[in-house]
Amino acid sequence: MSVDQEGFIGVVGSRPFQDEFRSVIEDVQSRLSPNAFPLVHSVYLYGSVATGQAVPGRSDLDISLILRKQPTNQERTMIEAVRRQVESAHTGVSKIDFDIGLLSEISSADPSMAWRYWLRHHCRCVAGEDLAEGILLFRPSRTLALAVNGDFEQVLRKYRNALLSAQSQEAALRLIREASRKLIRSTNVLRSEADLGWPESLEEYAVNFENLFPMHGDELNYFLEQAQKPEADPASFACRMQTFVGWMVGAVRDQSLRGN
Repeated sequence: MSVDQEGFIGVVGSRPFQDEFRSVIEDVQSRLSPNAFPLVHSVYLYGSVATGQAVPGRSDLDISLILRKQPTNQERTMIEAVRRQVESAHTGVSKIDFDIGLLSEISSADPSMAWRYWLRHHCRCVAGEDLAEGILLFRPSRTLALAVNGDFEQVLRKYRNALLSAQSQEAALRLIREASRKLIRSTNVLRSEADLGWPESLEEYAVNFENLFPMHGDELNYFLEQAQKPEADPASFACRMQTFVGWMVGAVRDQSLRGN
């Protein structure tokens, strides 16, 4: 990542993609480029593949899709079909995730802070017009962290409900992994205002959190383990996640009341 003139961490670098992931990236480009799929404005990678730190067979391929308009149900089905086709054709990635945004959310007069930050700081454009080129760097702040992950309580509640009703062990383990990743990234809402950097990896989120809340470090490391290799009992995981989220909600409230 780069550092801007004010000294804080900037954007995901442009290092070459790892050879092991070139074929799946090229497949995504071929299937989802605006020429092949006109609904798509642009395609971005984020996460370990984007930073060149992915582990073949273990890492996800995380993709943000910016669409020109709200997709119809048929178009959503087509997008999901592409995701499944690419995922099944490439064993080098454990799974493929699509985050979908709308062009209007980024280019409107009152643009989404979260999407603009996300594209500018965490994404690499691999197809279409790179919207990040017209976005200024964001100064790290708790306000921005809340804009990005302030929905953690609602999102993780949905994960908990889905986990408790999962129809298979495979589905449960996938939900545990996804929920753990969301929880770890959400700890950034408790960041110190003195921190000038943006955490990049899950490990960096965990280190930053433990520096601020050492008494809760072991618990977060449990979720880090589950994010990397999910194997927990679903009911036990759901209970621990609910307890930790409850603590986080209180900690965010206390920070707000203290004004720091």
